[in-house]
Amino acid sequence: MKIKTLLSLFLVVILVFALAACGGQTAEEEGTDEPATLTVVNWKDYGSDNADFVAAFEAENNCKIVHVYMSSEEELLTKLKTAKDGDIDVCLPNCTILPSAINDGLLLELDTTKLTNFDSLYDRFKVQEESFKDGKMYSVPWVWGSTAIAYNTDEIAAPPSSVSILFDPEYAGKIAIRDDFNDAVMLAAIVLGQDPNNPSDLDAIKAKLIEQKPLNKTYWKTGDEFSKLFAGNQVAVGLMWSGQAAFMKQDGQPIGFVVPEDGAIGWVDTWGIAKGSQNPDLAYKFIDAVISEEFQYDWASTGGPAPVNKDAGEQIDPVYAASCGMDEESLNRLYFMQYRTDDVKKAWNELWTEVKAN
Repeated sequence: MKIKTLLSLFLVVILVFALAACGGQTAEEEGTDEPATLTVVNWKDYGSDNADFVAAFEAENNCKIVHVYMSSEEELLTKLKTAKDGDIDVCLPNCTILPSAINDGLLLELDTTKLTNFDSLYDRFKVQEESFKDGKMYSVPWVWGSTAIAYNTDEIAAPPSSVSILFDPEYAGKIAIRDDFNDAVMLAAIVLGQDPNNPSDLDAIKAKLIEQKPLNKTYWKTGDEFSKLFAGNQVAVGLMWSGQAAFMKQDGQPIGFVVPEDGAIGWVDTWGIAKGSQNPDLAYKFIDAVISEEFQYDWASTGGPAPVNKDAGEQIDPVYAASCGMDEESLNRLYFMQYRTDDVKKAWNELWTEVKAN
């Protein structure tokens, strides 16, 4: 009996240790040396996957960052909706999809007291309307910028004063606009004098885009695609992101960038923590790092988009800032993208599909 008793106790001890080992401990529990994996969903080559930054963050926090790339805001929404707990920790929703992500319960409510750099943000970004619901904050603005006019300074001497240059037959075959229904509709609305976020005549917008189509070299999908077309002298002017234009300028390409007098498209990218994250404390550290003065200044001054960190923004050379559309004058000419309902997105997408098929 004594042997049976000792054997039973031995088995109980083994079972206790086995349960402890399989008890769902996360990498953030105190005492574990196992590196946590932080899964980040972002655009490829968009700041957070910078090799030096990743290496430094991993070393400081005993973790591994894994990037999952998205090709559209809608794809990000789908990833968040279909992800299992632990699949995604941090993600980068644009303000156009934030209300959907928040209303569908896909993001955690944020505690900004866990972000040591939050107080350094420009005041307007601390209260970004789309980041809130019922007074609770669900995302932190990261960078802002414009989708405006990039042009070859060897071929076009003076900065274009209007987005209508993209509809000018003088540049037929040398124009490139993005293959995106939101950009296309807003662009045509600006040219037609309509409200870009609430256009009054979609038929007129469709007709204008069909009129522009034969002038267009191509509808580009990625910044790299546009850069190669530009470097190959296949396009002279196009609709382009401020950050991509700044990067191309740093790369030595003869590119100018301007938010023209009649305006252009503005955007804000934000960081949120996915509802199923198993590493929320590490996610806070990641967000805090990428909104820091050091990160924001280094990126913005070397080809990145405009910073939300005021201390970083004040360090940037004003001439360089103006040339990249990240100065206050350019900011005040932007029509910032707003949330679209499913019905509006469907209507705009169908319009764009018809334009491309025409």
